Amino acid sequence: MLDKKVFKAGYGVSKMNAIAKTEKSDCVVRAFANAFEVSYNVAHEFTKKEFKRKNRQGTFNVNPIMKKLGEVIFPAEGQLDLFNPATESKFKVSHIGDRPKDGGTLQNDKYKHKAVAYTVKSFMQKFTRGCYFIIVHKHALVIKDGVLIDNGNYRFDGYRRPVASAFKITK
Repeated sequence: MLDKKVFKAGYGVSKMNAIAKTEKSDCVVRAFANAFEVSYNVAHEFTKKEFKRKNRQGTFNVNPIMKKLGEVIFPAEGQLDLFNPATESKFKVSHIGDRPKDGGTLQNDKYKHKAVAYTVKSFMQKFTRGCYFIIVHKHALVIKDGVLIDNGNYRFDGYRRPVASAFKITK
């Protein structure tokens, strides 16, 4: 079980949201909302547009599309202020690597006898600074400054999942 200091439930971005209440299989949407610091609605629209996600269905082909993104630009949100004009938010998406099983180079340095993928927990311990969008088997999550942002139930056993692919998100 992960300590509360290094775990945050990722559903906070979707609370009290009309679209989120009708959704399921939206882990990628919530991960984008948390990683890019945008609202659930903006992340939902982004996922629908860029990843061709249909409502109430999962997001497919995330890894190859993320590798092609490079830079993501979100329009300003909220109420406009004449004295402080809102600007768009730009983020750079950098592919860190894939697990060795898939031919990637993202492998845990602690194992010398063979190429072993990072688990979510070992990735968190290695990459303690910055924001990372992580893909595990049929799921997506965010690690931000050493804190895992994921579904609440994964606090107890989700940290053991192998990391399939990782992307660094920078402003």
